[in-house]
Amino acid sequence: MASGRITLAVSVVLLAVLSGAMPTTALASGAGLSGPTDAEELRANCAEYGDITVCSAQVPSFDGSPLDVDVTRPMPGTGDRHPMIVLLHGFGNDKHEWESTSDVADGADKYHWNNHWFARHGYYVVTYTARGFRDNGPRASYQPATPAGEAPTCLPPGGSACPPTGTIRVKNKDVEIRDTQWLASLAALAYPDVNPDQVAVSGGSYGGGESWLQAAAQAGSEYWSDFPGLPRLRLQVAVPKYPWTDLAYSLMPNGHPGGPSGAAPGEPYRGTDEYSSSQGEPDSLGVGNPIGVAKTSYIGGLYGLGTANGVFDEGSLSPQSNGPEPFTAWLGRVNAGEPYGGPGRVDDPMMAQVRTAFSAWHSAYYQPGWRIGRNAGREPAVLSISGWTDDLFPPVESFRMFTYLKSLDRDWPVAVMVGDVGHSRAQNPPTVWQAINQGAWTFLQANIAGGRPARTAVSSYPTWCEGTATAADAISAPSPAALANGRLIVEYKGEALLPATAGASDPDGPATDAVAGGNTASGPACRMSARLATPTGGGYTSLSRPLPAGQTFVGVGHVQARYAATPGAAGAVLIARVWDVSPDGTAVLVTRGVYRFDFNGYDAHSGIVQVPLYGNHWTFAAGHRIRLDLAQVDHPTYRAPNAAVTATLDLSATRLVLPVRQDAEITMQ
Repeated sequence: MASGRITLAVSVVLLAVLSGAMPTTALASGAGLSGPTDAEELRANCAEYGDITVCSAQVPSFDGSPLDVDVTRPMPGTGDRHPMIVLLHGFGNDKHEWESTSDVADGADKYHWNNHWFARHGYYVVTYTARGFRDNGPRASYQPATPAGEAPTCLPPGGSACPPTGTIRVKNKDVEIRDTQWLASLAALAYPDVNPDQVAVSGGSYGGGESWLQAAAQAGSEYWSDFPGLPRLRLQVAVPKYPWTDLAYSLMPNGHPGGPSGAAPGEPYRGTDEYSSSQGEPDSLGVGNPIGVAKTSYIGGLYGLGTANGVFDEGSLSPQSNGPEPFTAWLGRVNAGEPYGGPGRVDDPMMAQVRTAFSAWHSAYYQPGWRIGRNAGREPAVLSISGWTDDLFPPVESFRMFTYLKSLDRDWPVAVMVGDVGHSRAQNPPTVWQAINQGAWTFLQANIAGGRPARTAVSSYPTWCEGTATAADAISAPSPAALANGRLIVEYKGEALLPATAGASDPDGPATDAVAGGNTASGPACRMSARLATPTGGGYTSLSRPLPAGQTFVGVGHVQARYAATPGAAGAVLIARVWDVSPDGTAVLVTRGVYRFDFNGYDAHSGIVQVPLYGNHWTFAAGHRIRLDLAQVDHPTYRAPNAAVTATLDLSATRLVLPVRQDAEITMQ
């Protein structure tokens, strides 16, 4: 889950790995060995890489699993006591991702956000290859060629893929989260000039999801890292980049509203906030909404990456406390599709495991530490960075946490930055990343000593297909919804009759997919329509009238329709895509969204549905028209309904509701 595109080749790899079973491994018992011997390993093998010193070692974690780690020392002359930051890599990557021999690094995501930058500013920097992954060495010329760990149990060429214990657990809070805390404490033992009360974490994607979980761990306990024989540490700041906060929802979005509704644990679910769509409310352990629609191309691509660069766990009993997590078996069940459950909101047993595991054990939104921290006056600072054009972890992953934490304490030091960054389809313009990283650095320095700003905000950078946005183009507001001052409502005429196969033959499905798609304009965020005319079975498409004046869409937005589903049907899917159509007919994808109907107690067979969109910060120029597509199939982005889904959706009174920057409410056709 790293920034940049997962290529079609990865999907090809997926086909190969799914043709055979992965080996089952058993977790060895035993505890890691802490103390001077292991700490000395973090001081013994050091080398100069330009003007930085990096010490490399492979040390046992809390359960004995070997971990491949680098510690970058602060540069001379930066003080006597030093803060520490742990930089966490993306899925399929290794410890080198956030390492650089210069402050500039890639000029974008890693610009002024790498081990060299932090060492130059007096930080110890811990970078390590996450449990279950190989260390494939540097992938860019600016990365130092630090050696990989080579314990006897590790898969070549070395790293932290070391069965039976060193297997991918997808950031289980009992496993990889403790790995990071353990290594940070071990580094503090090795280097007594580390300030134990000034610790930060940051990372992208896979590392971003963990960064949120680490903040939850600190909120829930006086000490972030507290192992016998090792220094106790306090985490002050987390900076997640393009993260998840509800992994079950991000990989299988259901489109149902979520978020804090004021209900106490055990009370009926009453969430209504599209900026917090989720599997359930924070205290629900991911239960409350139906199983969603799998992001087929991304899930397949990620599985291929994990298999190529490491080894998944296939059902070890420990050290996670929630029981075995057989990832390949779970993937097979998701790919099998509906039915996911039966009458009365009863989940299929394996889908119930996936739902609760990926929510309660792998996602920050459901951690009890947030309320514990609020009650104890312990609120770590978090700056979460998300991408408007990120089809894997869209901005709702940051918005729901901002909304939730502000509901606990309006002065919680949590902030959000959003732009055309992150996973594909994002363009990741260097100017935007440089501005975001400067803001992140300012936030980190303001909070690393335990201070906090009086109020925090949500900032947004626009998505442009031509030219690049800069810091001067950003806007800010006290909440995600407040980025907009008005609404643009487009009323679409006519009815739509969508069988379960509607959209199956639409060429815009594969063309707009973030993993396999083509047809770009000046960049991957600017997917252009491949559709020249509505093909048979292509779903519903309608165009608005030309806009009389430009409108800047900023926020989430939704599609609303009156619907009637086939009586007796168990489920249905409604996908939406929104396009900007210029006078010459060129259509550029602006945003998309999906809603899964589950008629086994969640949805009625008729009523009004609202499909939340991923959102964007996008200006529709005067004279342009807004195109809306509706279908039940948008493949390969989402898993197509299987033969068990037979419902036809009869839609009418369809409208598109977009929050806009302009201070007015406009309704048009």
